Amino acid sequence: MGICTNKPETSSQPQIYPPEQSKQQQPAKPNNAQKLMPKGISNIGYRLQANSKQVSKATIHFDLLEQEVCGLVGLTNLGNTCYINSSIQTLSNSQPLADYFQNQLHVKEINPDNPLSSKGEITQVFATLLRNMWARLSQGDPQLVIRPSTLISVVERYNPIFGSGSQEDAHEFIGYLLDMIHEDLNRIKKKPYVEVKTLTKWPVQADAEEAWFGYLSRNQSIIVDLFQGLMLNSLQCLTCQCARYKFEPFMYLSVPVPSQTCHLRDCIREFINAEILKYDEMWLCPHCGQARESQKKIDLWTLPNLLIIHLKRFKFTPTQRCKVRTMVNYPLTNLSFEDLVCVEQETKPTYDLYAVINHSGTLTGGHYTAFAKNRDDLKWYHYNDSLVSEASEQQVVSTDGYLLLYFKNSVEEFKRQTLDGNKVMQRKKTIKNTIFLKSQQIKDSHSQMSKEKPTVKNNQSVSSIEKKPILVRKQTKHFQKVKDDSNAYNSQAIIIEEA
Repeated sequence: MGICTNKPETSSQPQIYPPEQSKQQQPAKPNNAQKLMPKGISNIGYRLQANSKQVSKATIHFDLLEQEVCGLVGLTNLGNTCYINSSIQTLSNSQPLADYFQNQLHVKEINPDNPLSSKGEITQVFATLLRNMWARLSQGDPQLVIRPSTLISVVERYNPIFGSGSQEDAHEFIGYLLDMIHEDLNRIKKKPYVEVKTLTKWPVQADAEEAWFGYLSRNQSIIVDLFQGLMLNSLQCLTCQCARYKFEPFMYLSVPVPSQTCHLRDCIREFINAEILKYDEMWLCPHCGQARESQKKIDLWTLPNLLIIHLKRFKFTPTQRCKVRTMVNYPLTNLSFEDLVCVEQETKPTYDLYAVINHSGTLTGGHYTAFAKNRDDLKWYHYNDSLVSEASEQQVVSTDGYLLLYFKNSVEEFKRQTLDGNKVMQRKKTIKNTIFLKSQQIKDSHSQMSKEKPTVKNNQSVSSIEKKPILVRKQTKHFQKVKDDSNAYNSQAIIIEEA
């Protein structure tokens, strides 16, 4: 909000590769060996396998714990575009979404005939930008800085407010961008008419499934698969107890921030607590036939794989306009919703933080930055426009935290949702939760090493005989298939491409 207090970048920045540059200026295309490097890519599966003496020509060596770190790319501030840069960085570090675009799986799903879309333009330039951000640099190259001018100019054509040069809200931008990507990639070519039902009694699971089926009959995309859940809105007359219930998909939770230090779960509880509607907000009760004081409530029914939580730090009332600077303690790991959802979930509703958008300053003069956990080395980094630096876990939690991005840590794969007859199917294709898998693999590896207590011979170091995981890359028809053999270890990891 307000005017960005950081000046836009000048041409004195390190090496710049704008997405719109000519082929001669673009970074060199990766060779076959580089293409084989594992990135948690969504059409490739990993399984642990002992080394084989027979290795194809397309073989390279790779150590899980010493993997090349990519994605540490700065974005040039083109004049009050820090809110855009921060949004791009958090989405770039949304691992399953980045996997999807790096493998160009979006190409076959572009829906140019959707009147609500950008004919695929926004998605295409966003995908190109992400691929450039995750391109590998040669050893010794300076930090890569990209000018996101192509994406901004295309977005501006469809929504001029984001290209006016004024400082806008990162929450509004990231919501708009995800909406447009969804419409560009909507797998439903012809949307049927679906009546949204209003229920008169507390719903059962069959009602929720019917509502979600109706939504999927009009909306299917990678954005729905990853970011969208289902909530239940209810209204109840406090005079006659008449009630109405309606299901509604959501892509983020906008939770209130109190005036004293609190935990994130306190904000979520306040979000789902019942609210009494009085005076001008009274509900026109269909049973009483007149406006009545009523109770309004939101219940969380189904939670998404990737959860965006918006802390409502900007307060606008008829008498007050201010920024709420309250310290909200948001956990880095194991944010639990087990007692915050209204029904039992299919998978355990616990989440780990992987990105944060920060806002410093005031309503009239502020600046956006981002923290994100890198999928390669699992370290936190601070993204301040063109500047990228390593950050500590303590730095990630601050009074500047504004948008929090979590991934579900109880699943190894994110399922693609499709319709089969009158049922919702979620096992057609999947994208691996590689951050979770890598974290678990590192923990298991350390645990295994601590148990083995290797014997050290003369002139031999302990590190030289420690056993490490082996990853084998195998092409698959779907996003990924993974098989683990926790007993297979060796001193080197070999990646084999199979035809």
